[in-house]
Amino acid sequence: MIDFTGCILIDARSAGSHLPRQLAIVASLARSDTAPFSLRIIDDTGDPRLPCIAHRFGARLISVSSAPLGQRLNDAIAPCIGEVLVFPGIGDASSAEVLMQLAIEVAAGEFDAALLPTLHRSPLQRLLLQIKRLPRGGGLCLTHRWYERIGGCDPNHNSGALDELLVRLRACGARVKAGAPR
Repeated sequence: MIDFTGCILIDARSAGSHLPRQLAIVASLARSDTAPFSLRIIDDTGDPRLPCIAHRFGARLISVSSAPLGQRLNDAIAPCIGEVLVFPGIGDASSAEVLMQLAIEVAAGEFDAALLPTLHRSPLQRLLLQIKRLPRGGGLCLTHRWYERIGGCDPNHNSGALDELLVRLRACGARVKAGAPR
């Protein structure tokens, strides 16, 4: 039994042409009445196709002002009430099951945050990122409490907003799980 709520946030500008594919992967987590997640698309583009896309996948379209990604995320998260926040990386969400398992581990307090497994890295790139413990530019799942505790995303960061958030999480002692769920 799942006893937490969460919010999956996908930025339309960052996702670009990958948006429908990402939504197809995560939509099952938000479609049923008993689903623990709400699915939100963050839009600062005003693209007239987005309301139709959001409706097709059962997502809520959140319009925000044009700003760097960090500010867009902060604006969209402000009204979220879920315990877990999930930011699938661009094209990195491999399956709904993986996202759900990581969210369950984070919600249960096993970790404060978890890096979502990435699909678009060569074996050498993955090894270098593990050795150096560098931010990987992929997705992130974390508790809403930790997001608030560290002050959210830096509103001035654009493409590196989640990487910078991860660096601050680690610097503040958050327990961050790297890799796939157990």
